[in-house]
Amino acid sequence: MDGNFSAEHMKLKNDDDFDLTGGSGYFTASPRYQAHLQIADDKQPKSTCHEHKAVNQVHATQKHLAATGIGAIACARHGCFMPDTVVDFQKGKRQVNMDYALCPTLGKLEGMPRAAVIYDIACQFNVHFGARVSRSNYLKFSNTIQIIWGIGLFHIHGHQDVCLSRYSPDLIPGIGKVDGEVLETLWSQLNEIFQSLLRKYIQALQASEVTEEGYRNLTANADQSLIT
Repeated sequence: MDGNFSAEHMKLKNDDDFDLTGGSGYFTASPRYQAHLQIADDKQPKSTCHEHKAVNQVHATQKHLAATGIGAIACARHGCFMPDTVVDFQKGKRQVNMDYALCPTLGKLEGMPRAAVIYDIACQFNVHFGARVSRSNYLKFSNTIQIIWGIGLFHIHGHQDVCLSRYSPDLIPGIGKVDGEVLETLWSQLNEIFQSLLRKYIQALQASEVTEEGYRNLTANADQSLIT
């Protein structure tokens, strides 16, 4: 599990966007997700570990943005994004956002005895995860699956020493050799695409203006009988 704060989405002047996939792609279905956010308890418990950026950003809001980033879940070994689990952030990487991403993922693993969930602030996120799920009509997963919590090898050294022994992937029996940071590598590639698309969009706008001016000049000087 991880969040990407480079994947911002600005508010539109005309908010007429609509869902193309309805949850059949990678982004979760918007209406149900929004309903979850409206009733979810947004109180952030006091941190029992070091002050982490992901924890501090939960109250960071930017009025010009419709989304301050995205959160997603991918296979720690293969790097495959889980369908219908990518969510957008409104203030930061809040627990209510990532709760909604994690539950469908666990639901897809039904029948498996346990799952290793690696998250850079797992030591804080997992404390009341079960309680948050039990209180919500929009969060659920099989109670037969055992969750083994972990923190990626890059992030864990920014935690207290006790977190290393509790959450290091190197010390989770049966997990194999994984660093738990695969999403960081995926974000770096996606961020390049975001910037590329932005440049192409700006170029398209400029080209559109030039083309439109040329069309107006051609229309103004053409024989009106030839214009349809």
